[in-house]
Amino acid sequence: MEILGEVGLAKKERKTLPWNSFAVYVVLIALAFFSIAQTVQSAVILNKIKGGNIQTANSSINNSPAPLPDNLQNLPNMVGGC
Repeated sequence: MEILGEVGLAKKERKTLPWNSFAVYVVLIALAFFSIAQTVQSAVILNKIKGGNIQTANSSINNSPAPLPDNLQNLPNMVGGC
């Protein structure tokens, strides 16, 4: 038995799971559930887009751009833009 212990083939005692490792597993499981939830939400949104059942926030009738506020209309001139 001593020879096996020196070589590293002796039976080792099973160690219990330390609390630090348990906390890591809990965090990993929580992150996995969040990623699954995000995947499901993305699939639902993608199906709505493909089906055309989604409304845009800026639905303009004549496809003209919305007027900019006064402080943004002169922005290219203020920063030396074209």
